Amino acid sequence: MPIISALRDYFCTCPLMDGSRINVDYLPEKGMEYSIDTTPATEIIKRYADGSTVRQFLFVVRSVADYGADTLQNIANSGFFEALSAWLCAQTDAEIFPILESDKEPQKIEAQSTGYLFTTSAHSGKYQIQCRLVYLQKRS
Repeated sequence: MPIISALRDYFCTCPLMDGSRINVDYLPEKGMEYSIDTTPATEIIKRYADGSTVRQFLFVVRSVADYGADTLQNIANSGFFEALSAWLCAQTDAEIFPILESDKEPQKIEAQSTGYLFTTSAHSGKYQIQCRLVYLQKRS
């Protein structure tokens, strides 16, 4: 199973997303949906003599939500990403990770940035947070 698919399944269990639609590499112009998007990065962080490697998979969690002059709505939109970052930290502490193929052993999942507004339209805003999954790729 591709890592992006495992991440989508993982975020489907996130209580903050509570049954919302979670896409991959797609976010509509309006509504309340999320997307998990791949981002380019150096994959291998460390190589071991036995041929195994520590790798990272960088991704972005994005959302589209109501946006406008309502300050409380905009605070709620930004607050979601603060809570998501805390959830990822708690998941790593509890060692609850996406289910990967048997040759990949997850080590941590974390936010790499704060959540931020990256684009707006008349009535919706798109927010995102950069994240990464670190895992041990066992020698094949």
